[in-house]
Amino acid sequence: MEPDNTEHQTPFSAETEWSGRTLLVTATGEVELVNAPKLASVLEQAIEDRPEVLVLDITGVTFLSSAGLAVLVRTHRNAEAASIRFGVVADNPATRRPIQLMGLDQEFELFADREGALAGAAGL
Repeated sequence: MEPDNTEHQTPFSAETEWSGRTLLVTATGEVELVNAPKLASVLEQAIEDRPEVLVLDITGVTFLSSAGLAVLVRTHRNAEAASIRFGVVADNPATRRPIQLMGLDQEFELFADREGALAGAAGL
């Protein structure tokens, strides 16, 4: 039997959806070293689309590594430079706790649910 040389794949997906002038990016799965660049690419495109508000929903993310946190920091900085308001929806300890431990909830708005983020989008 030959060894399995396929690259280790972890589950990940990201979708975008407009709600008025707010662009919502919904990520699911694990955001780690392999998948963080995929999320970064989706968020970079989202900023290029020039929404007034960019909301990243990571309620479906089961693991958020330091590489994923770096993507959030970079996205916040890029959005701010483009005069786009940025917020994150995180409702579980796997995502919310690392964000809070790093103090990132002081850098961008952190919401417990999508409805709150969309309702508060004008106030970001």
